[in-house]
Amino acid sequence: MKRLVKILPLVIGLLLTSFTLNAQKKGGKHHHAHPHKAHHHPHKKVIIKPSPFRPAKVVVYHPYWGPKRAIHRRWVFFPKYNIYWDNWRNHYVFWNAGVWVSQPARPTVIVNIDLDNEKHHELKEDEDDVDDIYKTNDTHKTEYKPE
Repeated sequence: MKRLVKILPLVIGLLLTSFTLNAQKKGGKHHHAHPHKAHHHPHKKVIIKPSPFRPAKVVVYHPYWGPKRAIHRRWVFFPKYNIYWDNWRNHYVFWNAGVWVSQPARPTVIVNIDLDNEKHHELKEDEDDVDDIYKTNDTHKTEYKPE
């Protein structure tokens, strides 16, 4: 009972504060309920933070595994091996023992493979700022099937 006596004023205070803040947000005006405006919310700006790995200027990449290639996007996907190449960090991203791994060294599955001769796809520009590209791996496997 003593706890209730101590907590009750806090709850009432919070409710009053909430009502006061809501009234201030509405400018103290009375709003009439309109069915078509009942759930209107002002547009909020969504700030998309670019990846910290993004280069400062536009670059054409010539990765060491394909020095004659001109690649314009960050991510290159090799569907046959389900491996990504990150041109910004010079890293491979691949599934290994139940986790996604990012490392500069070639995964063992492609150590002796000439990637320049392997089917690969530059991913879309809107994926350049996606650092955790593996989260859309199911989509990539469906869209870019190995031949």
